[in-house]
Amino acid sequence: MRTATRSMMRIAGGVIMIVLLLAGYNVLRHLVFLAPTEDVVFTSADGTELRGTLVKPWAGGPHPAVVMMHGSGSEHRGGPSYRIMANAILRTGIAVLLYDKRGVGESGGVFGRTDYRSFIADGAAAVRFLAARDDVDSTRIGLHVNSESGWFAPEIAQSTGQVAWIFNRAGPPLPWMQNVIWEVRNDMLAAGIAESDVGPLLDVTLRRWKYYVAAAADPSLATSPERDAINAEMQRLRDTVPGADGQLPAEVAPYDPDRYAALAAEVGYDQTPFLEAIDVPMIYTFGERDINVPTAESVAYLETFRERHGKDIEIVVLEGVGHSFANWTGLFYGGYVPEFIAVLDRWYRDRAASPASPSP
Repeated sequence: MRTATRSMMRIAGGVIMIVLLLAGYNVLRHLVFLAPTEDVVFTSADGTELRGTLVKPWAGGPHPAVVMMHGSGSEHRGGPSYRIMANAILRTGIAVLLYDKRGVGESGGVFGRTDYRSFIADGAAAVRFLAARDDVDSTRIGLHVNSESGWFAPEIAQSTGQVAWIFNRAGPPLPWMQNVIWEVRNDMLAAGIAESDVGPLLDVTLRRWKYYVAAAADPSLATSPERDAINAEMQRLRDTVPGADGQLPAEVAPYDPDRYAALAAEVGYDQTPFLEAIDVPMIYTFGERDINVPTAESVAYLETFRERHGKDIEIVVLEGVGHSFANWTGLFYGGYVPEFIAVLDRWYRDRAASPASPSP
């Protein structure tokens, strides 16, 4: 009996050891940079210093390179998801620039006072920084964008003329209002708002956003009847719809020209003109169950856009996953489902093997 118990304990210990070794391997492979790294500093258009890390393949350069762009929130270069993707890209022979978002980590600026215009300028500065380096192939610089930065990528490509491709992970191709109103709808339903009550709440939300854009362009609207009408409708809904007080503000944001300019730059953002202007290979990857980006609507939009404008756009929908592209099947891939890592690997190996010309 004791012998059997000792044997079972040895087997259990062996299993635990194997699991620990696999876990350690997973951490090393996906989260630790086992390649040359360099701390770098570059300057955005307004003089703000941004700090990052450039990770390069062991082979001699000049290397093709990619800028890792951020999702929403106070994101920084050490985020596990960014390191996982950077390591996967690095294994294809492409260098990766990761940087702390403006106002986050070691980068300058104030995050809470930053608008989309600054994020776009920062991404463009990162591209120009890479293009000026001797160890980077300036004709093969790409953007790897995540979620929110999917809006900015086409404008960065158009403004710099130095972007050779765009890899879009869960980023929206639709204008801000069209995408976010769908996201807000999902948030309202998740918060318990009755589906029959959601429509009026969405209507007044869109009306408020459009007011910010209009008043930013015409300050006389800051005291217009439209402002009072929106406030009255929001108050009516807060008083009569259960749960609406948690979904609608008490009033339209107080007018301030700088604040409204920043609001308009965000809620009024539409990347369509920049998508039309650039001519670079792009891939859009979506999660089938994404509640932040409307996958079916985005795919339909891109398919029509691709046909109408003759663009080189690949579309991939990952089944069974949401916005994060993660589930239990990604245990040994840093969390990301293996299908995503396979798409990423294949796309970047193609980029490394086939030089591309940047957009005009």
